[in-house]
Amino acid sequence: MKDTERLKELKMTYIGQADLEGPGTGGTARVKTMIALFKELDIKIDLISYSFYSNKFKIEHKKIDTLLQTTTIHVPNNLPKFLKVFAIFPVFFYTWKSCKNSDIIFADFIAVVTSLPAILLRKLFNKPLILDYIDVATVNVIDVLHNLKYTKNADVVFAISHYLCERANSEYGCKNIIYVPIFADTDQFKMDLKSREKLRKELGIKKEEIVIGYAGSFWNVEGVPNLLKAFKNLTKKQLKIKLAIMGTMDLSSSSDNIPKLVKDMNIKNDVILIPSQPHEEVPKFLSAFDILCCPKIDCEVNRAANPIKVPEYLSMGLPTVASAIGGITDTIEDGVDGLLVKPGDVEDLEEKLEWIMQNPEQAKEIGRNGRKTAIEKYSYEAIENTIKQAISEIVDKKKRNKMGD
Repeated sequence: MKDTERLKELKMTYIGQADLEGPGTGGTARVKTMIALFKELDIKIDLISYSFYSNKFKIEHKKIDTLLQTTTIHVPNNLPKFLKVFAIFPVFFYTWKSCKNSDIIFADFIAVVTSLPAILLRKLFNKPLILDYIDVATVNVIDVLHNLKYTKNADVVFAISHYLCERANSEYGCKNIIYVPIFADTDQFKMDLKSREKLRKELGIKKEEIVIGYAGSFWNVEGVPNLLKAFKNLTKKQLKIKLAIMGTMDLSSSSDNIPKLVKDMNIKNDVILIPSQPHEEVPKFLSAFDILCCPKIDCEVNRAANPIKVPEYLSMGLPTVASAIGGITDTIEDGVDGLLVKPGDVEDLEEKLEWIMQNPEQAKEIGRNGRKTAIEKYSYEAIENTIKQAISEIVDKKKRNKMGD
C-alpha cells in the first residue's frame, strides 16, 4: 500500500503555539504550512492552539473543512507572562479529549503549553508522538522536560535546522531526529503583477523608485535597526529608493521601536511602515517591493533558527539579501540564489544592497535562481516525502507493536 493511501484514515491531534488567523510570522507560519501539508496527505487534523495576542480570554471552536477542526484558546495580550502560562490547563483538557480518538500526536517542542500536555498524554494514551523543534526561545522548558526523562519518549523529533538536530541529540538524548526545514507555499508566494501595480500606487511608490522590503517581527534579534542604518547611508547615494517595513506595531520589552527609530533617524519620508498582514496577504505586498531583506543579528536564537521569511522571499523571485547565520546558510548559496551578509555588519549589508541596485540584470538572475531553489528544496512537494515517510514508519511500528502484544 502506498504511503499516501495508508495515511488517509489517520487522525492527528496537533498542539500548536499560534492562532491560524494570526500574523504570518514565526510559529503561526510553521503551523499553517504543516497543516497544509498534512491536509495534502489527507490526514484529519484536530488543532488545539493558543494565541497570546487577543484582547480578551475566550475559547473558540471551528470546523474549517472535512479535514480540519480547530480549538483556539485566546489569551489577552496585556496579561503578565507568568499568567499566560495558565493557558496550559484548557490546552491540556481539549488535547485530552482529542487524543482519545486520534492516532498520532504532533506538537511544538519548545513551549510548555504545547509540549507538556503532548508528552504526558502520549504516556497516558500510548499514542505515537512527533515533536516539532523550531527554536530555542524557551529552551529552559525543554530542560525541565528532559530532567523528567520525557523528551526521549517522542517517537520522532522534527528539527528545522542542523543546529537543532545536533542539540536535540547531544543535550536532550533524542534519537530519531529528522531535518525538516521551514518550507513555503511556492504557488502562493510568487510575483503578482496586478497586486504590485495596485499596492505601489496605494503606498505612494513611484515607478522609478527601488523598494527594499522587510516583512516580519520587530523582535530585537531580527536586526531591523541595522537595515535602517544601511538604508539611511544608501539614501545619501541613491535618491530614488524607499524602504518598506511590514510588521506588528505592538511594542514589548524585547522589541525594537521601529517607528521611533525611523523618526529619530530623520528618514520618515523615505520609509513606508505597513501594519502586519494575514499570511495569505503577504505575497501581494512582497510583490510591490524590488529587493527583500532578512538582516538578523548574531545570537543563539538566530544560530538555531531557519526563518520562514527566507524561502518565502526566494519564492517571490526577487533578489534576497540575508544574514549568514543559522539555517539561512543552508538555504541560500551566496551569489547564486541570494546574497549573504555578515550578521550585524551594517557596511556589508549596505554594500550588498547597493550592488543589487547597480547590477540589475545579475540581480534578476539571482532572483530567478532563488525561486528555483525555493521550488526544488523548500516547497510542499520537496518536503512532503520526508514527512510522509516519517509518519508512515511511526504508524507501521505502532501496528507491529499491537500485533506483538
